[in-house]
Order: sequence, then C-alpha cells, then structure tokens
Amino acid sequence: MKRNVILKYLRGETSPEERIKMLRWIEEDPAHLEEYKYLRRIFDATLCNEENIPLSIHSSRFTNRRIWMQVAAAVAFICLFAGGTWLYTQHLSENQAELLATRNIHVPVGQRTEITLNDGTRIWLNSNTTLHIESQKGKDLRRVRLNGEAYFEVAPDKHLPFVVQTASHEVQVLGTKFNVFAYKNQKDFSVKLYEGAVDVSDKQSTTTLRLSPDEEAKISDNGRLIKVPFDKAESLLWIEGIYYFEDTDYGSIFRQMKEYYKVCFDVRNPKILQHRCTCKFRQEDGLRHILEVLQRIHQFEYEWSNDEQTVIIR
Repeated sequence: MKRNVILKYLRGETSPEERIKMLRWIEEDPAHLEEYKYLRRIFDATLCNEENIPLSIHSSRFTNRRIWMQVAAAVAFICLFAGGTWLYTQHLSENQAELLATRNIHVPVGQRTEITLNDGTRIWLNSNTTLHIESQKGKDLRRVRLNGEAYFEVAPDKHLPFVVQTASHEVQVLGTKFNVFAYKNQKDFSVKLYEGAVDVSDKQSTTTLRLSPDEEAKISDNGRLIKVPFDKAESLLWIEGIYYFEDTDYGSIFRQMKEYYKVCFDVRNPKILQHRCTCKFRQEDGLRHILEVLQRIHQFEYEWSNDEQTVIIR
C-alpha cells in the first residue's frame, strides 16, 4: 500500500471503497499492521499543539482489527527528524499508548476508539466524532464538548461535576454511565442512561430533565425534549462495531449513516423515508453493503454522485 494512501486514510479523506480496501490490507499481513502503526505514530506526532492535557488512548480492540484512531494529539515521546529517520525516546505498547493530548480528539470515518481521562473517566468515541477536552485548572467542574456519539463511564467526584456540552444541549453528572448521540446540525439527539443519574438541559427552552437508569432523553416529533424508557440490551453494540436499528424508519437510518460515513443523502421519493426495519450491520462492511440490505428489505433504487459524496435514492 502506498504511503500517501495510508496518510490519506489517517486524515479521514478516503472514499468508502478506499476505507474498506485499507482495512483489508491492514488485516491480511502483520507487516502491514506494523507499517500502519509506524505511520500512525508519525502522523500523531506531527499534530503537536500548545495545550496538553494528560490522557490515555487505547488501541481499538472493539473488533479483531487493531486499528488506531486519528487524534489531534502529541505522542508522549520526542520525535526527531534527521536524514529521513524518526527517533522515538519512548516505546508505545500495542495495547495502550500514554499520550499527552491536545484539546481536540477526532475519530475519522470508519474508526472507533476508547480514551481514559486523567481522572479515570472512560469514553468510547464513535465514527466521525470530535471531542473537545477543556483544561481543569482552576475550574469547579469537568467539561467536554461533543460533536458526534460517545459512551461515558464517568469517575465519581462530588466536588467536580462532569458536563458534556453539545451544540444544543448539556448533560451534567457526578458519576454515571450514559450514551450521547449529538452530531452537529442533526435533528436527532439522544441521551441514554445506564447507571446513576444525569440532568439533560435544552439550551434554547431551558428545559431540564432528570434521568434515571433505563431512561432516554430525546427530541419528540414536535421538537420538544422528552423522557422515554429504552431497552438497553443491544443499545451499545456500536462499541463493538455493530450498528443496530430496532423498528427504525429509513429516514433515521439515513441520517445516522450520513454522520457515520460522512456522506449526503438525496432522497427523491419521500415515501422511502417512512419504511421501517429491524437490522444489524457491521461498520467494516461499509455503506454500500448497508444500502444493498436496506434495498432488499424495501425496494428502492440508488446511485452515487460523480464525486461519491452523495447517495441519490429514488
């Protein structure tokens, strides 16, 4: 595999077909994995920024593919470039790399990762997700900003509440486990609580909901923030690289695929959006496979735009 192609993948600029080809190439030979990890480290090291926050980033073990995420971080070793040779002063283990991260972490399309903050809070980030971590110095709370989807296991600290800010809502906790789906410019928003308690507030209406375990805060059809029960049995399968939809309309599925795979959908027949299905997809199978399965369940035609950035559905 040419190195410029690998670097293109690390920047999240590959097409769906190129991503699948890249993942297969990494898996087929241990030497390919080592080359990828080598370039991954160089790529991360070049993203050094002026503000560093202690952070631990784990290699992706959610599937059998050991894929490392793209993160705007400086690796915790000194990189020197001389005569085309990179020298590292610290060895990174295969299972975990101790990093000094900058404020922004971005997970490219088709990848997932797990991070651990210095307070012990664990966060799983889904595809095409960005997390901004604020410095805690002199602060009376722990705050992150999320654009995308993440599952949190927050380390308890009654003196430092943990706050997740999204474009339109805020979630405040002391110590708990919950999932947030909040991609910017998406009408879909969801907070699912697994343990503890959280307060979910709407920035526009000042509405605040207190959730108990097995409750979900979401946006109703009329745009209000409401509280409903949910079945948590398979709701976190995305952490394992599986997208699960239970009696979900195609409109919602397309909106999620838009965020997960960074493509647009141009649906010419509105009736298609009302179709519903219950189904599971592996992230690594790619968007084309997902469309083919949905097409078999409820008939429709689709084609890609010339730049492969838009799916046209009729």
